[in-house]
Amino acid sequence: MKRKMVTLLFVLTGSLLMAGCAQSGQADDQGTQQTETQTEVMEEASMELSVTDPELMAIEEHFIREQVSADTQNLDAEQQQLIALVSLVVQQSDSMLERQVQEALDTGLQPIQIREAVYQCAPYVGFPRAEDALTVVNQVFTENEISLPLEDQGTVDSDTRFTEGLNAHAQIFGEGMRQAAEAGYENMPRSSQYLSTNCFGDFYTRNGLELETREMLTLAILTNLGTESQITSHINGNANLGRSREFISDVIYQCLPYAGYPRILNALNCLNQAIPE
Repeated sequence: MKRKMVTLLFVLTGSLLMAGCAQSGQADDQGTQQTETQTEVMEEASMELSVTDPELMAIEEHFIREQVSADTQNLDAEQQQLIALVSLVVQQSDSMLERQVQEALDTGLQPIQIREAVYQCAPYVGFPRAEDALTVVNQVFTENEISLPLEDQGTVDSDTRFTEGLNAHAQIFGEGMRQAAEAGYENMPRSSQYLSTNCFGDFYTRNGLELETREMLTLAILTNLGTESQITSHINGNANLGRSREFISDVIYQCLPYAGYPRILNALNCLNQAIPE
């Protein structure tokens, strides 16, 4: 009798395992189909706009290419591409981000640079937007036969992220940033702990983009978000790293097609207050 019960248990367990595997396989298939469907929808939407709304698309193309880019004197093509990428991450435009990633690859940006630009958005827009953007980026990478995952670019671990983050923080905003840490990590406000370890420690210390480029992108991200207090701080941060007023102005204007006039005018007002003409 006991042998029969044990045999029955083995049979039931095996059946459950097989059913679980089948469901897992079905879930994977459904996930793949969903991703393919989303891509097709984005492509179709882009095609439809060129047919249904050619006037808007023509205005958009002319403004970005013939006015904003043409009037930008202090940013090279690579910097313009990176600013466009982070702007689209903030604005959560999957269809435009998909096209921008492909354009960035076509114009010579390295996959590492594109990925790191998206990573730089995470502490400012949150991980959900960064994850959604990476899904789009990785889809374009896959279509271009770029092997994933890309090489790791992290330079810190749990023992060094605070110290190295504090170094980056001080390099951008001055040695006064170290004063908050003189009393010890445990006595710092939680916001300061997180800024040093996560925002600056986990992200600003990464390879793939120079510190000056990351700070430039942070200003673009904040301009798109419209967070004026932080915009002013990072205008000063860019200036501390040697960026001219004209350079910073071009960074702000480069965000205009994506963020709109109200946020750009507010950012320019911050610039006028931080660095008067």
